[in-house]
Amino acid sequence: MRAQCDMYNALDEAFRGAWFLTGSTEAAENAVLDGIAALDFGRIADDVLLIETVKSAMRRRTDLTSRSEQAFSHLPWELQRLFLLAPRSRGCFVLRVLLGITVVSCSRILRLGIEEFEETLCAALQELPRFEARSSMRRDDPLTRGSSTACRTTTAENST
Repeated sequence: MRAQCDMYNALDEAFRGAWFLTGSTEAAENAVLDGIAALDFGRIADDVLLIETVKSAMRRRTDLTSRSEQAFSHLPWELQRLFLLAPRSRGCFVLRVLLGITVVSCSRILRLGIEEFEETLCAALQELPRFEARSSMRRDDPLTRGSSTACRTTTAENST
């Protein structure tokens, strides 16, 4: 039972990581399948599934700038901001912060020197709060306020 739970958690983590890297359910699923194919006899040893899935996801990444903002609108705003980061910055953040992969492994996966990886991650961590400030300004803009006000009104009505 414990092994089944561990496998489920490993698959879940691998899929989430791949999805944040690719922005696509289909690409994330295929990356997980690649990760599974890399396992020895279907056993999850160490972080092989996660690392191989992430490597595949990095190869499958597409340009997310062509996607509409609505593609990620089901996510909380804090996670939507990740897709505003440049692909390299998002990769550094997802691998190190969300997945907890070591700096050495992250730099290897991303094919960056350790110093370059750390600088990119640091820049991403500094950039994310700036997206919050820009978002606040956008929410205060009368042209965009209607849709968010309607959402808040509906939520308030449902809670009463």
